[in-house]
Amino acid sequence: MTRLKTFHHVAAGLLQSFVSRNNDVGGFWAFGVLYGEASAPDFSFKLSLLDGGAAPSTPASAIVASTYAAFLQRALQAKGIGLDEIEEARVDVQFNTALRDRPINRDYQGDPFVCTVTLRSVQGKEAVRTAVGRCVRTPWGRFSGRVGH
Repeated sequence: MTRLKTFHHVAAGLLQSFVSRNNDVGGFWAFGVLYGEASAPDFSFKLSLLDGGAAPSTPASAIVASTYAAFLQRALQAKGIGLDEIEEARVDVQFNTALRDRPINRDYQGDPFVCTVTLRSVQGKEAVRTAVGRCVRTPWGRFSGRVGH
């Protein structure tokens, strides 16, 4: 039986990696690319890390969901947790949202986003971690990719 503390640790690691600037798609920050593919009215994505599925399914969301499904498997294995012990593992991203209760540093550019990682065991233990930030839409082909500074 896995301890709740271990689930929280795995969820925190997933979230930290997911919002990291090193999470990229084709050389661009994944959040900017996802935001570029997000559409009204809700500007959101739900990524299932158990099956690597995404809703809505777009080219970038499919890549990111698949990448983080593999990341989850490695993280669970490192903690001695079997994939069969997990009932739900998902990442929810909401772009262009109001964040009245969670201020974001005004030095950052772009629109606010909220990213939530949820892990639930078959025993009902749940770990939820949330991060907020800002990002700018990255339209495919507008920039040439990473630039050395």
